[in-house]
Amino acid sequence: MAARHVLRLAGWALACVLGIVALGAALGPAWFLIGFGGATLATVMLVVWLPRSAHSAFGHGRHARAARRYRVIQALAFSVRRERAAILSRAGCFITLKRLEPAERLLDKLVPAELDVAERAVWLNNRACALLEAGTDPHGALAMVEEATALRPDVPAVQHTRGLALLAVGRIDDAIAVFDGMRSGGELAPSLEAERCRDLASAWDRKGQTEYAEDYRQRALQVAR
Repeated sequence: MAARHVLRLAGWALACVLGIVALGAALGPAWFLIGFGGATLATVMLVVWLPRSAHSAFGHGRHARAARRYRVIQALAFSVRRERAAILSRAGCFITLKRLEPAERLLDKLVPAELDVAERAVWLNNRACALLEAGTDPHGALAMVEEATALRPDVPAVQHTRGLALLAVGRIDDAIAVFDGMRSGGELAPSLEAERCRDLASAWDRKGQTEYAEDYRQRALQVAR
C-alpha cells in the first residue's frame, strides 16, 4: 500500500469519526448511533456499491456515467490494485467514447511490468482498442490483443477486440469464428452483445452474405433496446 492510499484511508476514517461526533454533539446522544450507521452505509457504498454500479453502467453502454464513477473510485482508492483497476476501466470508457487522448494518458500512468496477469491483459486490450479506433496500426493492434488473449483467453471483451483486429487486417473468416465463440462462456453484457452482432453484420457484409448481415443487424437492434 502506497503512502497516498494510507492517507486516503486515514482521511476517510477521520471524516467518518468527525461526522459521527459532530452529529452527536449537535443533535444529541441518539445521533451518535445514527451517524455511525450513516458512516457505515457510506463506506459500503464506496467499497461495494460504487464499483458494481460503474460496471453495470459500462455493461449497459452508459460509458460516460461509468467513467465518472470510475474516476471517483480512482480518487478514493485505498489500495494500489483498486486504483489500477479504476484507471484501466476509465481508459476503456474513454476509448469507447472515442476520447483517445485521455485514454492514452491514463494507460501511460501504468507500468506494464508492475501489472499482474489480469491487469496486463486489460492494459494490452485497451492499447489494441485505441490503435483500432485510431485506424493507424491494425497489425500492431492484433499483436497486442493476441498477447492479451494468451494471458486471459476466457474474457469476452478481449475476444471481441481480437475479432475486430482480425477483421481490420482482412482475416474475415477468422474474425467471424472469434465473434461466434464469444458466447461460449454464457450470455454477454447487453452492450457487448449488441457490438458483437453489429460486427458480425459487418463481417458478413464483407463476404457478400447480405441475409446473414441483416439478421445480425436486427439482433443488434433488439439487444440495444
